[in-house]
Amino acid sequence: MDLPLPPSAPTIPIREDLRLRPWRVGDEDVITAECQDPEVQRWTTIPTPYTRENAEFFLEITASDWASGAGGSLALVDPREDVPFGSFGFVSIRADHRAAEIGYWLGAGRRGHGYATAAVIALSEYALGLVGLDEVFLRIDPLNLASAAVARRAGFELTETAVADARTSEPMDTYSLFAARLRPESA
Repeated sequence: MDLPLPPSAPTIPIREDLRLRPWRVGDEDVITAECQDPEVQRWTTIPTPYTRENAEFFLEITASDWASGAGGSLALVDPREDVPFGSFGFVSIRADHRAAEIGYWLGAGRRGHGYATAAVIALSEYALGLVGLDEVFLRIDPLNLASAAVARRAGFELTETAVADARTSEPMDTYSLFAARLRPESA
């Protein structure tokens, strides 16, 4: 089943001081710096240590993923500065289930201001509305209380606990948001 993902990364306005935009060449140094954060390294699957070459590869793979229809990551920016301070995107899309996993990280200096919640809501609405998926979900380490709080604030519900898969041997909790809660069933 094909999904109506665009062949290039979208720009998703969130509010006046926040938007998701495509990652681009020139963002490598910001990505490299932000991925030195021990919390980003602790809660994500990024390589450690994280190098500029890792950032270059990330930009290549996310552009390739969007071009192939698999989705990808977007940079979170304040449009007035246009300097990325977070990454939010599709980690995987399950076309057969019409579902997508959203993964993200947020720079240390921007935590605690509601940016992650706003970006997760915006990307979820994009996936469930414009793309037409039936479900989006987040896989969160049970010890990552901040991300679990983001999931709850964004309207996600805990649907599975302590599940491991091929991506990580660590048990993860799954928080899901279903389209039926955002749009009428007849749509």
